[in-house]
Amino acid sequence: MTNLSVQPQGPQPTVVVLVDAFSTGAMLAREAAGHYRVVHVRSRDLVPATFAASLPTEVFAEDLTYPGHTEEVLRRLAALEPMAVIPASEFGVEAADEIAARLGLRGNDASRSAARRDKYLMMEALAAAGVRSSRQCHGAELGPLLAWRRAAGLERVVVKPLDSAGSDDVYTCDTEQEVAAAFEAVIGKTNLMLRTNETVLVQEYLDGDEYIVNTVSRDGTHWFTDAWISRKTVQDGKRKVYDSEDLLAPDDPAIDVIFPYVSDCLDALGITDGPAHSELILTASGPVLLETGARLSGLANPEALDRCTGANQVGLTLDCYTPRAERLTRRPVRYPQLEQARCVNLVARREVPLDTGRIQAELGRLAAFESVRFRVADGAPTVRTVDLNSSPGAVFLVHGNQAEIDRAHKELRELEHELL
Repeated sequence: MTNLSVQPQGPQPTVVVLVDAFSTGAMLAREAAGHYRVVHVRSRDLVPATFAASLPTEVFAEDLTYPGHTEEVLRRLAALEPMAVIPASEFGVEAADEIAARLGLRGNDASRSAARRDKYLMMEALAAAGVRSSRQCHGAELGPLLAWRRAAGLERVVVKPLDSAGSDDVYTCDTEQEVAAAFEAVIGKTNLMLRTNETVLVQEYLDGDEYIVNTVSRDGTHWFTDAWISRKTVQDGKRKVYDSEDLLAPDDPAIDVIFPYVSDCLDALGITDGPAHSELILTASGPVLLETGARLSGLANPEALDRCTGANQVGLTLDCYTPRAERLTRRPVRYPQLEQARCVNLVARREVPLDTGRIQAELGRLAAFESVRFRVADGAPTVRTVDLNSSPGAVFLVHGNQAEIDRAHKELRELEHELL
């Protein structure tokens, strides 16, 4: 167990525990530090360097390591009498569930924690609850997976790890040879969550538009904070790369179908409290879940969402667990829209040193430009974008006029060809 900060003297504010405040979890940590004493818990001894670099250790009153020190950490947290334990990223979902349950605090049912991480168990939980889900099979050997595909009469399937994130090693396959190649690419590999892919998941390919729905929940009531239609391009004939996402107007007809379905998915997965990020396909026969993460959206942008909807998932997540809950209960279940927004994922076509200053300056000329979040450090080499994790950054466009957003998107892609 580690403690990286000096203990302050005198009466202390109420403690909030965050588990794995990486990536957008750092925003949650900074928001919480403005109101509470933040104690951080690491669920793993090691995380990928890009995630570790995002950890805002300067705002932590204490920074504890859970593996190897479980009982010691639990005793320390019990002594601090925290108000809440919150999963601050995908890494921390299971540990946060366990800690909250051990301390008797608000949280999602720890006995169903695995179904909120393992994509196979996730679909099984939906099916058991009578919620529409995709056909699937998983295994450690290729032969049974190919036999299942044939027996199911499926041509196009998706091959991916059971437990990862960010489109890590997700392949669309049309032939047995492609399934075999994808299987070999996934099995035995250490995935983005630093776990070994001991089995491989094969699911039916879902045809239709992809949507992203972000929510917060308290006592089983779900609030929809923002929802997006996602557009992708295809690389190498098979790998889908996130292109952009547009914020849906709250009166978009798709929402009338999608939101009730997502509510059913959250209920089936036992998500009663805190944030969730759901991705789904609206097929000809209705919505079907791709996955739900019981954590903040990886592209949460409080400033942009405040402009667009009057609130944001980061701030509303704190409201789920704290006396600020009355702010949440005053919110409409379906978010309002004040401005329009688009998130554009940068696509690198070659390996070049990333010139963040030049890109930021060029984007700053665009009327719709709101902000850019880089995934690669200034001067570090880019790699050709093949998935979300290899995109060098995300650009947020916000404006009251859709034409300005479209114009900015076009100019951004032209700039990409020159700089990336």
